[in-house]
Amino acid sequence: MVTRRPDTHPTHLRQRPGRGFTLLELLVVMALSALLLGLAVPALDGLMARQRLRSMSYDLVTDLTLARSESLKRASAVTLTPAAGNASWQGGWTVATSSGQVIGQRPPPGGAVQIDGAPASVSFNERGQVNATDTVKFNLSDGRGGQRCILLDPVGRARALASACTP
Repeated sequence: MVTRRPDTHPTHLRQRPGRGFTLLELLVVMALSALLLGLAVPALDGLMARQRLRSMSYDLVTDLTLARSESLKRASAVTLTPAAGNASWQGGWTVATSSGQVIGQRPPPGGAVQIDGAPASVSFNERGQVNATDTVKFNLSDGRGGQRCILLDPVGRARALASACTP
């Protein structure tokens, strides 16, 4: 027969299962989190620039499509021009009828998005066609190597390419 030896340790000295983290464990986790965050932030900057570029190209295609559909609906000319007081598209743009009624406006794009090679304005006639004999091109760039091209064929259809416009 095995005899059981009584506990010789007082109750307050017995080990309890761990509850929570030690200060050392918490500091190690915080240091690793800071390191990973430091590596991720530069990548997020590039991601934001690409997203701004993509968003602006979608906005431009949307407003070109709006201008075309409004010209068909109203059976009159509709023009997309840089916003009032701006000679470049960087200040935003306005969609207006030939009588001057504003249909839509876009504020200036955020970030370093540039629009190059764009015409002074784009007009759609009452049949929704562009008043140009050649394809209209908008070359968008984010200043970090990212580029998008918005093409508007003479029929009035807009499309976006994930590359620079070719001459």
